[in-house]
Amino acid sequence: MGLVRWTEPVPKPERGSGVLERERLAADRKSLERDVALRVKLRDGFKCRWPEVHKCRGGLEAAHIRDKSLCGETITENEITLCAWIHRRGPQSIHGKQLKVECETPDGANSCLSFWRQDAPGTYHLVGREVAIGIIEKD
Repeated sequence: MGLVRWTEPVPKPERGSGVLERERLAADRKSLERDVALRVKLRDGFKCRWPEVHKCRGGLEAAHIRDKSLCGETITENEITLCAWIHRRGPQSIHGKQLKVECETPDGANSCLSFWRQDAPGTYHLVGREVAIGIIEKD
């Protein structure tokens, strides 16, 4: 049996410090999300980037191309400006998985995108492809 050495006790964290740290981290995350959303909307000219003619309902939102739940980062390359109707509120939406957006280059949303609409479960057709941000390719 080895010798037991006396060590000074590790001081306990100050009462409430864990709560304060979590609140600080949440505030930092919200600040980052607001900053990225503003840069995305500026890049996209403060208009919905969905190429089909539709009546935008609700405000403009910065939508993740790769879901946050699937490790999608909150960076301009992974976000696009969409109206709330196309993003999450409409009968066919990005969140409902009837619509999807794919990046055409490694630059992500800072470059050209392609837009898809679901025909049947698992089957999509191309709605439009950009040649530059906000400029749809003509046939």
